[in-house]
Amino acid sequence: MRPQVLLAALAVVAVLAAALPLAHSQGTTLCCDKCGICTRSFPPQCRCMDVSPTGCIPACKNCAKSTVGGRDSFQCKDLITNFCNTRCTKAA
Repeated sequence: MRPQVLLAALAVVAVLAAALPLAHSQGTTLCCDKCGICTRSFPPQCRCMDVSPTGCIPACKNCAKSTVGGRDSFQCKDLITNFCNTRCTKAA
């Protein structure tokens, strides 16, 4: 194999590896600031009460859209295991 092809392949892998943490920080992980109801199962399954004007996280299967005061908002209605373990924003 030619060294240029090897170098190009290595560059592509490096770019993809660098993009993974960026995608992780853009909300692809399950997080919740305002925890709603949780089941009594172990581990508990919880519903997050966070509302977003831009949409639900990609992992959400049941994203509910509502309009309040002429503005759209979105809320994930899924019951997800350990949904409320990780905050989306730092605590004040």
